Amino acid sequence: MESKNSPQEIDEKKENTMTSERKLAHLQICLEHDVQSRNITTGLEDISFVHHATTDLNMEDIDLSIKIFGKKLQFPLIISGMTGGHSFAQQLNDFLSQVAEKTRIGMGVGSQRAALEDTQARESFEIVKKNAPKTLKIGNIGAGQIVEGLNSTDLKDIVSMISADAIAFHFNPLQESIQPDGDTNLHELIEKVTQLINESSTPIIAKEVGSGFSRFDITRLKKSGFSGIDIQGAGGTSWAGVESIRAEDPIYKKAGEVFWDWGLPTAISTIFAKESFNGHIIGSGGVRNGMEVAKLLALGADAAGMAIPFLFAIQDHSIEKSLKYIDEIAYQIKLTCFLTGCQTIEDLKSVPLIISGKTADLLRAYGIDPREYSSRPN
Repeated sequence: MESKNSPQEIDEKKENTMTSERKLAHLQICLEHDVQSRNITTGLEDISFVHHATTDLNMEDIDLSIKIFGKKLQFPLIISGMTGGHSFAQQLNDFLSQVAEKTRIGMGVGSQRAALEDTQARESFEIVKKNAPKTLKIGNIGAGQIVEGLNSTDLKDIVSMISADAIAFHFNPLQESIQPDGDTNLHELIEKVTQLINESSTPIIAKEVGSGFSRFDITRLKKSGFSGIDIQGAGGTSWAGVESIRAEDPIYKKAGEVFWDWGLPTAISTIFAKESFNGHIIGSGGVRNGMEVAKLLALGADAAGMAIPFLFAIQDHSIEKSLKYIDEIAYQIKLTCFLTGCQTIEDLKSVPLIISGKTADLLRAYGIDPREYSSRPN
């Protein structure tokens, strides 16, 4: 006699399917629609380096390698977590993990919630462990799941799934607020996050999703014991915009339009993190080329994260295209070092910068004098 699923099992299966379908819809929208910020920028366009015409370096001797979360990377670049939990995600993670291992850059995965809910979704994440055994791998789970009761056993499962060197707890209250049944009950979030961090032997990263972290946020994250911050500032992909396009309910659709450009620019949030946070900083949010990577490093980031450019590079299943893209980024970082007299990435963190325009105005409004950056020693 055929066994029947209980109502609870049916509901859980439906929820698991919805999670996977939502993640797939997010990727499709990013590929098919213009979901970039409209009236807010990363602020990186207001950051300028001081040119060294008399540089006396051998460009071939410039070292772009870094060490972060115990792993040495050939370039200060991380493929930001995007997806998991469905067949297309498995293909994407398959290709990207091969690219990360070949080039020795870091790689994050999207939320592993689907794999915790449904064992069939695990393979889309486990492929990363198989393809990239040596390079930096960052797991991912949402703040909402922590409030709902994610425990240290779940955390260990997240780590083992990809052999993670660190785990990102992603904070996306705006995005969740524009989803039907989004995780908007964040009561006691910081208390529960802090407890999990204390119980974890794996470094934990606080990761925003397109709106950046404020000074207030960074102070709380530091007190909670986070080992790293992934900025994900405003100026790149608008996840309010993505949810607005996906929404059927007119209230959510309109909210996504109104809050399309909500958040702190990437440059500003990176500077805030450098002010007081003593862990690793990943500069991310709208980063599109090697010079922008270099600007974030000069502002204090240890590495830069990029997502959408890799999604477009890999959509035709071409590993070669992604490898070429990374070569371009690496050359642009090296060229920036060459033209500013920097032998290493550490040198780049102390070069003088000219900060102008709206970014300079915002810094002054926050009580930071942009001239502090132009007076740094060469």
